[in-house]
Amino acid sequence: MSRPSSVTAGRQALKTRRTRGRLINATLGLIREQGFSAATASRIARRAGVTWGAAQHQFGSKDDILDAILAQAYEQFLAVMSAPPLRHGPLLARARALVQRMWTHYQGDYYRVSLEILRATRGLRRRRARAWERRQGRAHLAVLRSLFKETRLSDARLRDALTFTHCCLTGLALEGLFERRVRHVRHHLQHIAAALAGMLVES
Repeated sequence: MSRPSSVTAGRQALKTRRTRGRLINATLGLIREQGFSAATASRIARRAGVTWGAAQHQFGSKDDILDAILAQAYEQFLAVMSAPPLRHGPLLARARALVQRMWTHYQGDYYRVSLEILRATRGLRRRRARAWERRQGRAHLAVLRSLFKETRLSDARLRDALTFTHCCLTGLALEGLFERRVRHVRHHLQHIAAALAGMLVES
């Protein structure tokens, strides 16, 4: 008697995941192609092929869809930073591998759309942003400590090293939005990695 209900529940869960995925992908596509203002509730629902009532049943509001995109972007970033290949080899090689993997992530849809969301909603997210940044900061430090166990930097200085790397790569990513091609990317990435490695060995 329990099997039919479990099968039904499984199908419903799959349907829910698919609907949520369509809504997230629709929002990503609209923001990527036309900017944040294009991602209205009605256009998100239309592109996802559902009614807005169905969208609200899954997420509650458009803000909840945006939060889901930010959460997935963050999860992707942690996965990038936690990759096993980054845990072996000389410090400079690990710094280069980390910078390269971060750069690949920063060129992806989730990161670029996240920047659009954060810029467009910065006034509304200040309180939540502080809690989010604290949670992110703790996770980032834990990953960096595991990747670069030899560093003696304090938490504050290690956070500064990551912030420096993040700002450099974000600048390159934004340059790619305004120019047809960013020149000398490999050269820039090597400089960023060398600077990161140098910061990590400071006493």
